[in-house]
Amino acid sequence: MKKITVSLISLLLVVNFAFAGGLVTNTNQSAAWSRMLVRDASTSIDAVYYNPAGLTKLADGLYISFSNQSIFQTQTITNSFPYLNNDTFKGTVSAPVFPSLYVAYKTNRWAFSLGFNIIGGGGSADFAKGIPMVEVPISSLVGALGATGVKGYSVDMALKGTSIYYGLQVGASYAISDHVSVFAGIRYVMARNSYKGHIRDIKLNTAGGDVPANAYMNGLGDQLSAGATQASAASGLYDAAGKQVQPLVGSGLTISQAQAGGYITQAQADQMSGALLQLGLTQAQVDAMNMTQIQTTFVGASTKFANMAAGFTKQAAQMYGGAKLMGNQDIDVSQSGNGITPILGVNLSFANDNLNFGIKYEFKTKMTLTNTTPAGKGFVIGMNADGTPIEMYPNGGKVNADMPAMLSVGAKVNVSKVVSLQAGYHTYWDKNTGWENVKTNIKHNSQEFAFGAEFNLSKNLLLSCGYLHTTTGVNPSYQSDLNYSLNTNTIAAGGAWKLSDVLTLQYGAYFVKYQSQTVPGSYNVGTTPVAYNTKYEKSTWALSVGLDVAIGKKKSKK
Repeated sequence: MKKITVSLISLLLVVNFAFAGGLVTNTNQSAAWSRMLVRDASTSIDAVYYNPAGLTKLADGLYISFSNQSIFQTQTITNSFPYLNNDTFKGTVSAPVFPSLYVAYKTNRWAFSLGFNIIGGGGSADFAKGIPMVEVPISSLVGALGATGVKGYSVDMALKGTSIYYGLQVGASYAISDHVSVFAGIRYVMARNSYKGHIRDIKLNTAGGDVPANAYMNGLGDQLSAGATQASAASGLYDAAGKQVQPLVGSGLTISQAQAGGYITQAQADQMSGALLQLGLTQAQVDAMNMTQIQTTFVGASTKFANMAAGFTKQAAQMYGGAKLMGNQDIDVSQSGNGITPILGVNLSFANDNLNFGIKYEFKTKMTLTNTTPAGKGFVIGMNADGTPIEMYPNGGKVNADMPAMLSVGAKVNVSKVVSLQAGYHTYWDKNTGWENVKTNIKHNSQEFAFGAEFNLSKNLLLSCGYLHTTTGVNPSYQSDLNYSLNTNTIAAGGAWKLSDVLTLQYGAYFVKYQSQTVPGSYNVGTTPVAYNTKYEKSTWALSVGLDVAIGKKKSKK
């Protein structure tokens, strides 16, 4: 079926925001991580996630860890499109509850583990005033319809997106020797996204006051339709006039000569002259024209008015279609999907466990999200030829949401009884996912580098700090107003307080500084492309607290 798509509004709501990690993968998965930013060679209870093969280094017993992070982010988008009422749009992302739960049971050479965490997403992005990618098309009407008297616009808009990927992981670790341990496990991922919002009361400011945009555009559509009818009628009249002249073509006679010779009547002569004068010719020009020239002029006029009618009809369809898009809309979309992540790990220990290496590989998680959309809530972006709407998020629509494969490599060295140092490296195979336009949008795989230090101030108290750098691998084409990735530098500090042989309190805080990026863009105002720039910025901070529990812990036998 032929479609009439009116690109007055184009919205891509994809809220895959990872707080620390790759484009969609969170690696901020424990309170211990939040105080030093690197745990890839951990042999503590949070190794369930970071270095599961290292769990064999625990003393025999049952271990439980629960922690929560409260994470807050501000997103600032600055857009230079000249017709916008304001150029700055702010969104707040909040995740006051971001939990992690780990359980491990170590016995002899074996360790069995279970983990639950928010492996992707985990918060809500709230743009109380909307986003520029929605408002730019609305504001462009000021330029496109300026000649008709439009001076400005107003709109009531709000958008909120929520994304959360739950991860449930199970696995087993085995110590091949005192130096080498291995792990195999799986994670079940349950993804849930939702998009809610509204676009209401779009009005155009004219000399006569504020007018609803859909009413104004329907009015223009009516005028264009009337013009098309008139132009079509004129085309038919000039076509008929050209055919009437056909018997005298080639005679060389003028209108007055044809009348004098009795070939046409006075009334016919007057009609011919009047039709030519309406085309803008002077009386002298009309009197000098012969019948061949007259027919050529009539045929040309018929074609001109036919083309004009077609143009008016097309513009009227655009106005009517645009008017439908300028009406009130409520957005209410849910997406869900699930996938399986196989995980393998290796731990290497040397120098009486004072030097430890952790390696983990997570395979790609193949996942497809399916839309659940109430009728009329999927965001209309165009119309089919039969008048039915084209929705961006139709009920039952599907989108690829693969989580890329990931490799983490970490090292820990105990410099002394007081100081230990850790380093870690992550890479994510973003280019190997099934994401839409992945070859165009992804330049190279994203990577992370982290360094941390712990200082044992006493038997029961340690302090730590850390630094992490993330390099994103996206091209400018990847960036959009609700899903953009920036290079980051993160710092953290915190500590651990051993309350007893059973309980240890973990606490930390971190701050993420993002490197802003400006992306060029263009939007057609009428038929003229207008260039603009979009600047993307973010800032994130978080607090974390957790409790580690060791039940029935036994001394390991050396």
